Amino acid sequence: MKKFSILGCIAAALLSLVGCEQEGNDGYEGTNYIYLDSEGGKTSLLGLNDVPITVNVTLTASLEEDLILNFVINDNQNILEVTGNPVTIPAGSKKASFTIGVADVEELQASSNFTVTLAEDAVLPEKVQLKSDFAFSVVVIEVPELTAEQNTILSTYMAATGINLAKYIGEVNVTTMISGLDAGTAAPFEKPIESKTLITLSETSTADAPVLKMLVNPMGIQDYMYSVMKAVTVEDMVYWFPEEYALECYAIFTEAIGWNAESIETFTASLDGITFGADGEITFVQDYLNIYDEESIIVPFEFSFTAFDREKAADFSDAAVKPGDDEWQPDCTADPAVHLNLSGISYDEFEMEGEGYYVEPSAVIDENGNLVFTFCFDHKNAEDYTRVVATYTPNN
Repeated sequence: MKKFSILGCIAAALLSLVGCEQEGNDGYEGTNYIYLDSEGGKTSLLGLNDVPITVNVTLTASLEEDLILNFVINDNQNILEVTGNPVTIPAGSKKASFTIGVADVEELQASSNFTVTLAEDAVLPEKVQLKSDFAFSVVVIEVPELTAEQNTILSTYMAATGINLAKYIGEVNVTTMISGLDAGTAAPFEKPIESKTLITLSETSTADAPVLKMLVNPMGIQDYMYSVMKAVTVEDMVYWFPEEYALECYAIFTEAIGWNAESIETFTASLDGITFGADGEITFVQDYLNIYDEESIIVPFEFSFTAFDREKAADFSDAAVKPGDDEWQPDCTADPAVHLNLSGISYDEFEMEGEGYYVEPSAVIDENGNLVFTFCFDHKNAEDYTRVVATYTPNN
């Protein structure tokens, strides 16, 4: 019996070693994907001084040896600066990262899209492959130089109130805390974001009531809003793309304009109407007539989206189902205004009775000179609001 037990243990140990060699450190036998995503969901760069994009590189399962990966960016032409590439994922680990920043934007005449992928000569271990490229954009929007009239407005307002709005014009650092329910999973989350907003003085300004306009990345949530937009449309596997239940209009629409979860798009947002009163009071919400012809009070973000541009130019006249037909769903569009920022925020329309994420909109300049906005917004199919606290640090 003793001899049989020893032989059995040896056999079991050998089988275990063979199994480990076949399955890898995590006991995983399927395709070992390399996933690329960004820290904080950041998918756009605003200029030379913007916070770089941190690209996370994650394996499905760890390997027994170091994995060295060399990534390339299409059409870089020295516009972008990559730090930490090639990337090494150590044996027994699943994660590594590298960063992308802007080195020189003079060659760009307009906003441009880029993709990160593996170098053509990359040699990967068996069953290891890249799941998909990582797409991002470099947004080219210049803050216009203030006119003499605009500078007079600022100096007049400062003399009357002591508030120097010039400190909040240009590239301004913003720290944003977002909390709510995830658009894809409805799981609670809290996410901090460090970014920048390009801000100027609006054309609607007067000496008594100067108005700031956020030209791009308002409140620091542009990339987050784009991620929500995708989650409730082309990444939605319940209504838009389930094989058994998808309505025909979604397939016709997305194919016609070439829009899907992997398509490379440029999505930007802006916000005008941040008004400073004679008493220093700040207002940034407005009355709004939503898509259902209902009057609401919202933060009036405006959006620009390349897929929506293609939609407006598309010809659906020969399609089996087309816009205007009874079978065409109202949300079958790439218009961000149909999917984002739908409910009013003057009161809690979700009626969560203090248990949700609703917060009354407010804006103040705190004791440190920070410009702080607090508000909420929602999206299509949302079960509650998303709360946003954006803190702008004044420029020197």
